[in-house]
Amino acid sequence: MTAISYDVKTNGRVVPTPKEQEDLTRAFENTPPVFQLLSQLRTRRFGRGFTYETGEEEIHPATGLPQLLPEGEFKYKSDAEPIPLTEVQEALVLWAAGGPNGQIVMDLPCGVDMATFLCVSGRTIPGPCNDSQVHFFVVNDRGTFFWKPTRKREKPVEIEGPDDYYKILQWYRDGLIQLSDRRIDLSWGVPNRLMGAWQWNFNKPGTTLIIPVGEIALEQINLLLTFYEWAGWYIVDDDGEPNVGEDFLRAHPKLTLPYPHKKFEELCLQASDYVVGHAIGNAKLAAEALGLGYWNFCGFAEDLVLGSLPEIANGLGFAYNEVDGQRYSIGREGVFESWAYPAPWWSSIDELVDAVVDYRYGKKGDFFGKDGPSGSDLDELPFKQDQLNSFRGNPRLRYEDWTIEAVKRDLKHNFEKYGRYPVNFGAMQCNFMLQLHNVDAAYYDNFYVPGYITDRIRNQDQVWH
Repeated sequence: MTAISYDVKTNGRVVPTPKEQEDLTRAFENTPPVFQLLSQLRTRRFGRGFTYETGEEEIHPATGLPQLLPEGEFKYKSDAEPIPLTEVQEALVLWAAGGPNGQIVMDLPCGVDMATFLCVSGRTIPGPCNDSQVHFFVVNDRGTFFWKPTRKREKPVEIEGPDDYYKILQWYRDGLIQLSDRRIDLSWGVPNRLMGAWQWNFNKPGTTLIIPVGEIALEQINLLLTFYEWAGWYIVDDDGEPNVGEDFLRAHPKLTLPYPHKKFEELCLQASDYVVGHAIGNAKLAAEALGLGYWNFCGFAEDLVLGSLPEIANGLGFAYNEVDGQRYSIGREGVFESWAYPAPWWSSIDELVDAVVDYRYGKKGDFFGKDGPSGSDLDELPFKQDQLNSFRGNPRLRYEDWTIEAVKRDLKHNFEKYGRYPVNFGAMQCNFMLQLHNVDAAYYDNFYVPGYITDRIRNQDQVWH
């Protein structure tokens, strides 16, 4: 297996080994085109070192919990040693799932709420208002990690040819934060099948888990700014009570459309979830191109994975609020913090809303100026300098004071009435994940007709390892 070369850098730039450069080149230049990959896209759940229906109790190496499948029709015990993904393979799949790919075009007129953008760095996945609020937890034989790639961009298309391939490793290594030297403490044997009845070989040696977590509160508050100022919506409770108060409505007659709060939060939840769907789809295509096995799945207890059931497992170790017996994850401090309220990192709702407003301006007040809180800027991309200088002064890039006050009233109403914001859903969402592994082709040769195992799978050892 290729040695991991974390510290090989020149002036801060990662220098791939010859083998790493060869592997990166193969991935970009010698894998099948997307339509061919789509024709071959298959879930292949059985990897090296896995078992099915042997009738023998196993002790899961990550959790120490026993698990047992009675002897059955697909009894099989892999003779192949588990082989983890190479660093290049893992970096490529993560990049496909949500890595940097240049600067967004940002082609909205100033007169239709151009200020709605929350980030100007492009990724391989979309995002509502380009909020960039889906990030990835990674679990492999080295431990548990958080991956949040840089928001710095150098050019419209970051990877134009072989001289740019090193960036895949650069983004992977620089963005990876190790949270533990152990795998996450989850397995099929967790009580009451909280990881789902179908995940028998979940989190075993040799596997890589990619766990997307989406945060919806930043975009939810941001969208309120748009609806109040630009659309004339005002949010109402189930009983029809306007969240901003009757007095505010009378003072602002342009607010004409009552919109149910529950519907609004469903809209925001769906907007976040579709980003995760794109990430999973991209990662599957990358895995198929690289000849890796994978399965993506839901059907597990979100609270268990995020960490709000610590009496059963630590999961990702998120903090949570408990309201009326329900637990709502709010994030992991210093790692991935939500824009929900209450949370230890927000002293007040006023501070929270002001932070959302200022996310695109920063201390200098420049619209996406350098060193702003979003981590992204417009100073070099995508606009010509004279155009940038001109539109940065447009007053429509600033939300009006009454709009900001409306959003603060909205959040305060919900917090006073329900004890939290968002109200109906947790700000941190984790409902899909993907497991990657090297396939044991012998299992499929034993039970299946030819055609399910590609040459890319059969040639893993000689090509990648």
